[in-house]
Amino acid sequence: MAYSSPSEVKIEYDNVGGTPVDISQYVQTINDVDIESVTEEVGSFGDSWEEHLPIGIGRLAIIELGGIFDDIVTVGPDALFADRAPEDPNTNSRTLIITWRTGKTTTFETFLVSYRRTADRNALTQYTARLQPTGAVVEV
Repeated sequence: MAYSSPSEVKIEYDNVGGTPVDISQYVQTINDVDIESVTEEVGSFGDSWEEHLPIGIGRLAIIELGGIFDDIVTVGPDALFADRAPEDPNTNSRTLIITWRTGKTTTFETFLVSYRRTADRNALTQYTARLQPTGAVVEV
């Protein structure tokens, strides 16, 4: 069995020019990469249990990135996420790429849902960016 450590995960995100840049040093937390099959309830009268059938559509749950707020660097969280919400319907999606320990990648397009900064008088200011995946998830 091969175990993975945080130092072996790489996270890349499109910058303004559309080229993925390594933002790993600015990300301290990422929620689950939760890929699921959409199903429809098909139970009928007289059934005592729910029944479901897949409808042939998949989805990826919202991705939430978080870490230490930095508004100085050109590829940090503030440079990538500030002043983008709400996004215009004509906005291009941005690619998020996660490279796992084994070199396997999970790649998908996203739109910014929200960008939050949280100040705390006893800690460094934190950021949280919520990204809505859109389209297919490619894993190689």
